[in-house]
Amino acid sequence: MFSKSLRGSTALRYSIALILLFGVTSCGDDQKKPATGAKHQKPINCDTDINVDVNQGPSPDPVYLCTGDTLTWHPAADTTFQIDFGSAGPFSDNATKFDDKHASHPGQMQYPQLYVYKYSITVTKTKPVVITKTFDPQVVTGGNQ
Repeated sequence: MFSKSLRGSTALRYSIALILLFGVTSCGDDQKKPATGAKHQKPINCDTDINVDVNQGPSPDPVYLCTGDTLTWHPAADTTFQIDFGSAGPFSDNATKFDDKHASHPGQMQYPQLYVYKYSITVTKTKPVVITKTFDPQVVTGGNQ
């Protein structure tokens, strides 16, 4: 009789342990659920390097700047550029105007919402003949939190 109650007690303990184990592992889904009414979501790849060419302008366009990343513009050979974000840029160093000699700027540590920063870039090819073109690309921040 003692051995039957011991076996029953052990079986009860194992059953409780299994119930707790399954309960703990099935709770707390870490993935974010879509907002109510949201139809689709698509992950966005972050950009850090922008190639600058007088014929194509900056590529990629638009650029997706993620939290804490640094953007760097890379001019083609014999090419210079000037960039103007106007009154506000997406960078933690508050840069709004710069050129190919200061082509890297760090992003902010947090972007509260999806925002599009338009900027103007004037690209000059110096050889074999001087060609200058202006482009109006975009930097997109936030929204992928």
